[in-house]
Amino acid sequence: MPPIILPQRTLHSFRTALKKHLGLKARDDGPPVRVDADAEGGARLTAVGPDGRGASLYIPGDRPPAGLVLPFDLLAEAGAAKSGDVCLSETDRGSAVVANWDEKGVPRSARHALEKKDRDRAANFEPPSVPEWHDPGEGFGEALRAACDVTDADSTRYALGCVRLDPHAGRIEATDSHHLLIARGFTFSFDKPVLLPAPQVLSAALLRRDDVRVAFLPGGPQAGLCVLQCGDWTIWSPEARDARFPDLDRVVPGGEGKASVTLSEADSAFLADRLDRLPGTGADRRPVTLEVTGGTLLIRAMDEGGTPVELATASSEIGGAAVCVADRRFVARALAAGCTQWALNGPEEPVRCRTPAGEFGPSPAGTTLVFATLAGDPVPAEDAVRLTAAEPAAADRRTAPDTPDTPVAARNGRASHFACQTMTAPKMPRNRLAQNSNGYRTNGDANGHAVGGEENPDGPPDHDALLERVSALGSTLSDAASEARSLATDLRKLKRRNRAVTGALAGLKRLGSLVA
Repeated sequence: MPPIILPQRTLHSFRTALKKHLGLKARDDGPPVRVDADAEGGARLTAVGPDGRGASLYIPGDRPPAGLVLPFDLLAEAGAAKSGDVCLSETDRGSAVVANWDEKGVPRSARHALEKKDRDRAANFEPPSVPEWHDPGEGFGEALRAACDVTDADSTRYALGCVRLDPHAGRIEATDSHHLLIARGFTFSFDKPVLLPAPQVLSAALLRRDDVRVAFLPGGPQAGLCVLQCGDWTIWSPEARDARFPDLDRVVPGGEGKASVTLSEADSAFLADRLDRLPGTGADRRPVTLEVTGGTLLIRAMDEGGTPVELATASSEIGGAAVCVADRRFVARALAAGCTQWALNGPEEPVRCRTPAGEFGPSPAGTTLVFATLAGDPVPAEDAVRLTAAEPAAADRRTAPDTPDTPVAARNGRASHFACQTMTAPKMPRNRLAQNSNGYRTNGDANGHAVGGEENPDGPPDHDALLERVSALGSTLSDAASEARSLATDLRKLKRRNRAVTGALAGLKRLGSLVA
């Protein structure tokens, strides 16, 4: 069989996305990947996990001469360099695949065997055939990505690791039992609610820039298949057919609350920019105090033994009075979702945040986010350093480098101004490999996958090349964040197990003292 030539970055990108979609950890083995010709020309990578979840990537260009099944481990080794091309071919009558590539001018090769049953399953698998894609509406992709962040894959009582697509109400629902998100204003082609396992892969760097179309393929007596198309990527997951999902409308607080806040655009941007800079980020729940008083919303935090620091709004519409303690991550998520209408009800009562009705943007109209508050005392306001947002008129002015700019720090009634510093961005070297957003290069050799870079290092930077580098960096950081979350989950489980063992030992000691 003639060899197939693919860019190494394509293999790396597909492996990264597939691991995220299947929920694989660092050392978990993944399914084999099939390379074959696409019906519309070009090549296609396809892989499916043992639970029915799978992914497919379309690669434009010439069609490959024949199909090929790649061991999953080969993608890691052959795609590690993430630059240049790799030549793939079968050996030992199809029982193994050999990869050859150059790494900084040094010839490299790798050989990986493949079990016959795995090769046959990958070769005979038929990807889902979608007769017609449906566009649920503007902002569906962003809303679905935001909903995936509000899920809990470790939940056992309810399917909190799923996102609920409700065609009757035209909305997306998600919760992790600590906060919930409801995004309205969409249409779906199916007639029954679908529990879709959260497609976390949509937040990967290579997929987050494209909008999402959806199709549902009924499975008859078996679970149906929910298929998502995002650019050149197609991902699918069986629905969680028999799982339970809570009624979120029952826990959304109604009314105006004890305090109501309508954030202005300037105040919302100010809070979103500085919330993570408040002290206390090392605490377990990262608590902040939300206080509405005197027509101002204050968000306050402090380190243990340190000085309180608070953020204050300047141009928002605020009424009532209330104070509570909340996880700053939930507050940041509400700001990122464009929720500017808040209702606070006091200590240990949930906070409801909504987007303005009829507003379209990064977050669709009708988005509601509710998060639980935390037990504990609020951070005292005495001696707090206050950072106040700028008034809209002042924010619109372009100040000179030596003109004081916001925020204004006030302590005990005395204000001090911080000048805005100007930094010059360093000149970036030119990326000599022209690649598209999927990580592969086009218009090149016999397969149409490779192209030589433009040799002009002294010219101006290529915007597409710089964007590709940013995308690659984002993919790497996304992998690191995923591994960090996995490690944190394992550590929490270990901590709970240690507490259980300690409690059991203490009980045995008490029992022994009673017997004695």
